[in-house]
Amino acid sequence: MSQRIFHLYRYQIIPNERIQEKLPLSENELSVDEVIQRKNEFFIEAFRYIALHSILDEIDDTSRKLRIKEVYPAQEKVNNQFYIFKVAACKTVTRETENFETMSEEDWPRVYAIVWNDDEQQILALEHRTSAFNKTNTLANLLTKRLNEVLCKYNLNVQIYPIFDEQSFWQLVQGQKVEQIEFKMVTPNMANISKALSDDLKALAKYSNSANTELTMNAPENGELNLSPELPQLQDLVDYSSKGGGSIRVKYKGVRTKKDTTNTHSSIIADEYTVEVSPISLLERIKDFFKVR
Repeated sequence: MSQRIFHLYRYQIIPNERIQEKLPLSENELSVDEVIQRKNEFFIEAFRYIALHSILDEIDDTSRKLRIKEVYPAQEKVNNQFYIFKVAACKTVTRETENFETMSEEDWPRVYAIVWNDDEQQILALEHRTSAFNKTNTLANLLTKRLNEVLCKYNLNVQIYPIFDEQSFWQLVQGQKVEQIEFKMVTPNMANISKALSDDLKALAKYSNSANTELTMNAPENGELNLSPELPQLQDLVDYSSKGGGSIRVKYKGVRTKKDTTNTHSSIIADEYTVEVSPISLLERIKDFFKVR
């Protein structure tokens, strides 16, 4: 029986504007604090909106077609945190007929997108199926764009980044002459993954209204970076990034291209029967994955 792979991402939902004084309230409008309290409610509302309006090329500036369908829960459940969607991408297939003609027709390969909308987890599991999307990052970026088109009316935006094993970063730099490292971090809004970051860094990002904070480390012209897990400040940045808090790019001396952690993912594997017949059981596997982390 064939296996299906799901790549794991974390999404963080942050305000577009945090300073209330810059957002004079009209009657019945929510304050910034009230929006933050309800951000997960608005996030899943936005996901359902793009599913219901999933002739997405109508609201996009490209001709890329997607269809999104909510398959779980079948009926609304009180305090539900898990949602399962099917996402189909339109591809053009060319075939040759018995009359020596060439015909093109649409094909709609589909993948599952699983949402764990717990405000302390905020996990997105995307099925890796190259016939639909070459990379799950492609789907993550498409969802980010479309969700933010809806979330902006609530003064919110979502940032989606892969979860990866922090050892994969240390393997990138081990034994290498590293010239530069770039950290791109989402402004933290989840205490359980950002506690390793300094309070000063979190406060600066928050009160400057920064959506992302970028930190670049450059070696001297004739030297290289000294990188070790024994450096607590560096380990904290790697730890936060690996939990879906951002990305890391590494440049080796004498090499133009950069290695990027967005191309590495933690993942879970399920057999085809589980995916097609009992996708709800995938939710327990996702829970179990994060219990041991």
